[in-house]
Amino acid sequence: MLPLSDGFVVYGGIILGIVSAAIYCKKKGLVFLNYLDCSVPSIALAQGFGRIGCFLAGCCYGVEMASPISVTFKHSAYAPNQVPLFPSQLVSSAFDFLNFAVLCVLLKRNKRPGRIGACYLIFYSVGRFAIEFFRGDLERGNVGSFSTSQFISLFVAAIGILMFVLSGRGKKSEKTEEKDETLA
Repeated sequence: MLPLSDGFVVYGGIILGIVSAAIYCKKKGLVFLNYLDCSVPSIALAQGFGRIGCFLAGCCYGVEMASPISVTFKHSAYAPNQVPLFPSQLVSSAFDFLNFAVLCVLLKRNKRPGRIGACYLIFYSVGRFAIEFFRGDLERGNVGSFSTSQFISLFVAAIGILMFVLSGRGKKSEKTEEKDETLA
């Protein structure tokens, strides 16, 4: 059994959160895909603030890199001190805030339930896969030549793509159908 003091990747929270939301929606008679679409922008926003917390704590730090954007921790319990590092936490935070903004714009234009949830999974996975190349905290583990998060990103992105394709085949949301009827 893993000790509770060890960190867990955010993917565990995302996956468990989605499963929990699906169960909740089933019990309450709610349309899960609509619920998911309305929830995921706020998840991206929260992740952006969470990564700022990572930066302030010094965890999830980047690779050693001497550049104008490098950060040097002086009293971190996690990051190597007195070493210029790529600010992977802040870049990840910027990706999350951008993801939030894009999802909010798409939500206003959404016509198919599940599309926003699918976009969240795709966007987050692509961003996470990319930022992992710049992470310096190697104790996170790996699967072959990929970090654990990159490996999980491949599957999550595939699920997002599948959701996006399948949502295009489904029925338009009731809100969209009402607009279509009003325009006719």
